[in-house]
Amino acid sequence: MKRTLLALIAPPAAVSHYGSAASTAAPIGVFWLASLAGIGYGVAGGTLGSLVGAGGLVALSALLWLVATVWARLVIRGVESDLLHHQDSTHDHQVTPRSDEADPFSQLRSES
Repeated sequence: MKRTLLALIAPPAAVSHYGSAASTAAPIGVFWLASLAGIGYGVAGGTLGSLVGAGGLVALSALLWLVATVWARLVIRGVESDLLHHQDSTHDHQVTPRSDEADPFSQLRSES
């Protein structure tokens, strides 16, 4: 429950506990910060020209927040699944190269 609540309030913080912050927390943080900026701008009365009014901007920003929350929750669930080694875990189903396989770049090296 704590992780879900943290993913709802601050999605990048919820994901950063699981490592690889550059590949998961940073993109989620961009969505989350964009939603915060949009909500702040919409509440202040700003609009995006004639496209949407202030209410529409707040609604679109809330949608961005929801996307960041769902993305964070999916990352957390995937990491927990890999750590528990479930049947569908990618952690236990790695393909190891055979020892008799040749170097894939050997043909390129021999031609030059």
